[in-house]
Amino acid sequence: MKKSLVDWDKKKHGLIWKTENVFTDDELEYIISKIQNQRVTVPEKYRPTAYNANHLPMITESWADKLVDLYFEAEKEYKKEGIELYREGDIKPEDVEVTFHLQGTIQGLNYPVHPDTPSKLMTFLVYLNPEKQEPTYFHQYDRNLMQKHKEQDKNPIKSIDWKVNNGYFFLPNDYSLHSYANTIYPTERYVVLGQLRRKDNAS
Repeated sequence: MKKSLVDWDKKKHGLIWKTENVFTDDELEYIISKIQNQRVTVPEKYRPTAYNANHLPMITESWADKLVDLYFEAEKEYKKEGIELYREGDIKPEDVEVTFHLQGTIQGLNYPVHPDTPSKLMTFLVYLNPEKQEPTYFHQYDRNLMQKHKEQDKNPIKSIDWKVNNGYFFLPNDYSLHSYANTIYPTERYVVLGQLRRKDNAS
């Protein structure tokens, strides 16, 4: 995997890393095999949002240590830039747990601007399927944008182009405002989402 810090104004967007060629061919084959009939079925209680349809235990096992290492590497950069993260207290490697799963977005969904919740220590997302879809949209820091749709943002919107097996990661903070949608193409939108969370019993 190749990763690079995106060259955006840190005072407007914080820190976002672009990733390229994330998974091996075998890992991609395994992940794509988990897409069932290319349809996303979102239970009523989860609407309107993307749905974490299938857990990926093989990816979680092979990527857990890599994601933890990425987290602490990124944390140093946030400290260097003086960007406060959404979390309470210090984090040690033994305090966190990693999960990977497929996330599907039905056609027509337009999810509003949000920074991600404090319960997510890290968001690691990889574009998966199909070949053409809408990327994640990143928004300039503005508290008034929270829970509004991207069309209401009067500032220039950034994105990391959709390409299969490429993506991004960040640690949630005030500047990590982003949104996603599936309003252009007549297909479901699939990504792989890796998350780092504090264990329930961590001090």
